Amino acid sequence: MTVRQAVLRFPFLFRAKRQSSPFLISLALAPMAVIFVLVAVMFWISLQKGVFGTASATFTLENYRDILADPFLFHVLGNTAIFTLSTTFFALALGLPIAWLTERTTIPGKTFIYAIMTLGLLIPGIYTAMGWTLIAHPRIGILNRWLVDLFGLTEGPINIATPIGMGFVQGMSLTAVVFVLTAQMFRAMNPSLEEAAKVHGLNFGKTLWRITLPLALPGILAAVIYITTIGIATFDIPAILGLGNRVYMLSTFMYLKVHPPGSGLPEYGISGAMGAFMVVLAGFLTYWYGQVLRQGHRFEVVTGKGYRPTLIHLGGWTVAGWALIGLYAFISKLLPLLLIAYAAFTPYFAPPSFEMLGKLSTTHFQNMDWGLVLRGLKNTAFLVLVVPLVVLFFGFCISWLVVRSRSRSRYLLEFGAFLPHALPEIIMAIGALMLSLFVIGNFLPLYGSVTLIAVVYVVARLAFATRAINGSLLQIHRE
Repeated sequence: MTVRQAVLRFPFLFRAKRQSSPFLISLALAPMAVIFVLVAVMFWISLQKGVFGTASATFTLENYRDILADPFLFHVLGNTAIFTLSTTFFALALGLPIAWLTERTTIPGKTFIYAIMTLGLLIPGIYTAMGWTLIAHPRIGILNRWLVDLFGLTEGPINIATPIGMGFVQGMSLTAVVFVLTAQMFRAMNPSLEEAAKVHGLNFGKTLWRITLPLALPGILAAVIYITTIGIATFDIPAILGLGNRVYMLSTFMYLKVHPPGSGLPEYGISGAMGAFMVVLAGFLTYWYGQVLRQGHRFEVVTGKGYRPTLIHLGGWTVAGWALIGLYAFISKLLPLLLIAYAAFTPYFAPPSFEMLGKLSTTHFQNMDWGLVLRGLKNTAFLVLVVPLVVLFFGFCISWLVVRSRSRSRYLLEFGAFLPHALPEIIMAIGALMLSLFVIGNFLPLYGSVTLIAVVYVVARLAFATRAINGSLLQIHRE
């Protein structure tokens, strides 16, 4: 359903002059209330030391002092900055060209391209990281072992367990996210400005740089902010590739602070204190994105004045376009997944060879607890069916108010929707855990339920939904 169809079908949602009916506001505030409670619990945790939820817990600022007084923090921040910049660069370097090729050119097989990018969204980054561990780990990676044997080297020349290497893997994992956040911008772009540029003598490169990319700026900026925040807060890829090699990012550093070696109980207060600093970062990034929303009318390229998108004929460049897409699909998904599948059938991991083919077996599958697997699949099916629909519903309500409303409070909605994304998911999970145990446990038993997981997923994914929808709404004229 398009935005215009939604307005015609549900006029009671949008009939107010300022596009902010009380009913729509109440819908947008519902997830905001959940986010506020989770963040409040996080701050509450950050001010306590001891066994949380018991009489021995005391209020103190020691958690903040522990973080700031750690001299290793500055080294971790440097690693995180390199990792984040690398992640953003690689994700944009592939995601933007593929989105442009798909939406603005005559490249064939667009349905297949969408299938490839959708698959990129569905495959968790943890599998990509595991696959690249088998490919380019300095000790066990097959690529390094082949190079050592081929050139007689003493050690593998490629090390994926560095901030830049991990940023490459994370960027490959997030290319599909950039594609989704920017594709609709290119799709909805009115070609009249590009045609006018050609009439005035601008070549393809200058038209792309001066017209196309500036018009797509809201979607590009949304992708940059979203990817940057993931680079700061993500845990899975830095944990799999970095922890074993003592290469720490902010999330893995926080994990070690929460679970110090030799300590019996987790230091949940450390996670809350770290989350407080991330709230400040979220405020800065939201303000940055808000500056684009203030000038949103400059990006309205879809109006009621005979809008008709046109496509650029690729000609001989079609092969190059598909080579880029095929290279992305191979190195980001196909190769890592093939190696994981190969490792699943081997008694121990070794580079593929005719000798190893004779040792393939289904032992790992026979020893698997299939009852537990089916239980996990059932819970996953529930999350897949419920979470996207709820996120899309609330995300549209929030985006409509943020983009169409004139109220200054719309930036609070934007900040609230983005805030969970700026926090490492482990912090959101701990907040939900403590909330279900000590605050609402007596009258709303959500502890240990898939419903609690669904609630956390909904608020954590609002940022992605609002960024994607904001970009589309900014390009649609108010008429």
